[in-house]
Amino acid sequence: MKYILDEEYEYDFDLLGICCHEKDYRLSWALNNTLNISLEKSREDIEVIFNKNLNHNTSFPLFIFKSEKDHTIYYLIGNKSENNLLISEKKHIDFFLKIKSSAEPNISEILDKIKSISFVLTAHYVVVNELKSKEYLIF
Repeated sequence: MKYILDEEYEYDFDLLGICCHEKDYRLSWALNNTLNISLEKSREDIEVIFNKNLNHNTSFPLFIFKSEKDHTIYYLIGNKSENNLLISEKKHIDFFLKIKSSAEPNISEILDKIKSISFVLTAHYVVVNELKSKEYLIF
């Protein structure tokens, strides 16, 4: 007999897509200055197994900032690594900014600030529930 565990996750965060051809550390630095946060490189990247048969792991860069003041956590996540995409249906997005907050952040203000960074090509809000591979954003 085979049992399937089907678990529903809550996607209780906001997700912004950023198009930018700079390195992750440079974007992190610019976001820190623009949004007045302090993103730091995580000791561990996000690892995803795309092909179980080949045991092929791919890692994606991760930067984190936890604000004690407003109880908000910011995650800067790279979408591209080697020949793989974390969220394959968003090929044009280079980075995601995941914002998890107990309060409602002002997303339009954050987007305007991100777009003001000289080397950011564009940034926009991403509807998480419309993504096929949204489970990769749960960590």
